[in-house]
Amino acid sequence: SAAAPWDTLQAQVLATPTGAHLQEQLELRRTGAGLPHQDCDLRLFGRPESDVKVTLYRDTAAWCPYCQKVWMLFEEKQIPYRIYRINMRSYGDKPDWFLKKIPSGLLPVIEIDGQMITESINIMVLLDKMYPQGPAMLPPKGPDLDRAQGLLGMERKLFSDWCGLVFR
Repeated sequence: SAAAPWDTLQAQVLATPTGAHLQEQLELRRTGAGLPHQDCDLRLFGRPESDVKVTLYRDTAAWCPYCQKVWMLFEEKQIPYRIYRINMRSYGDKPDWFLKKIPSGLLPVIEIDGQMITESINIMVLLDKMYPQGPAMLPPKGPDLDRAQGLLGMERKLFSDWCGLVFR
């Protein structure tokens, strides 16, 4: 027999508690509320959209660990932000408008007052300074920060080597 039409399947799913929850979250995402999700374009944390001062450019598939670190920082500190999803090289071409802003095409990037900031650690340090509410994402200057930076450098090398192996 033929498969049920899409509209029928969608109605059946929406009639379940899980379907109703998913629909509710979709509607909340459209307003900048709800749970964090890779499809969000805006996160407000109960504030007006006029409070948004930062735009995050991150990977479309939400698997880049550097984008995820920055994303988690925004969520933990509840910093209102706008999101643009940009293809990783492995998923296709980056839009020309993005490459004009960031010729390297690397992600993540944040934009504040027209200034583009790259490199996840630089972004995290800047956001920690600009938005001190909530826990600090990196230790203060000193031996703990030196150790954290050393570990982050090792992680970056490991990820770079992994990408070189996988995407040859």
